[in-house]
Amino acid sequence: MHSINDAAGKILSSRQTVALTGAGISTSSGIPDFRGNNGLWKTYNPSIYAHINTFRSDPALVWELAFMLHDLAASTAPNEAHVALAGMERSGLLQGIITQNIDSLHQRAGSRNVINYHGTVDSAECTFCRIGEPVRRAALPVCSICGRTMKPGFTLFGEPVPPSAYLEARNLASYSDVFMVIGTSAVVQPAADLPFIARENGAFIIEMNSEETGLTNYITGCFIKGPVEQTLPLLVNKLNRRN
Repeated sequence: MHSINDAAGKILSSRQTVALTGAGISTSSGIPDFRGNNGLWKTYNPSIYAHINTFRSDPALVWELAFMLHDLAASTAPNEAHVALAGMERSGLLQGIITQNIDSLHQRAGSRNVINYHGTVDSAECTFCRIGEPVRRAALPVCSICGRTMKPGFTLFGEPVPPSAYLEARNLASYSDVFMVIGTSAVVQPAADLPFIARENGAFIIEMNSEETGLTNYITGCFIKGPVEQTLPLLVNKLNRRN
């Protein structure tokens, strides 16, 4: 295990620091992860409720999950980890966040340069008109232009990641000097490639997770173990004292 001092030193000497975040940053806000023992996929079979084929055949099933996720996110608040990253951005020490989460808690904490890699629960999109609209609590949200049923604004199984998010994330990772992996084991593709893209282009990898991952003894340069809502504020305090 490495120290917060080590991480702070790397960040302070970096020209571009980027963070990749996952479910572990939002669990203390009350949003469960998807794949854990008590994850959402235990209740909602993803091959049924979260697959593009289900949306095409029975969109109401997909919207049942989408409305639940929308209401869950709306009922929660950013935690200390989200706030800490927003503070790093305001201080000029964090140039971007790539989040695999769909809860918009980074934005609500004040972060501005956020790539929603898998979309968000706040929006709906028409797959025909290619427009997005805020989620409206209707039986089935319909497009204001063509009247077709809209799809939830997050990536379903069987769909590619939005091309703009995919390219922006790769560019951020490629040009980073420090790449932070926070609250994610980084095993879900294609986001799992991002730490490796960063490392191959010379970035130093800082990993902050409650447990070791497949990255820890492979490409991670500094591993800080513990709940990120505790360790990230400690890191920011250290940065503020040394900046």
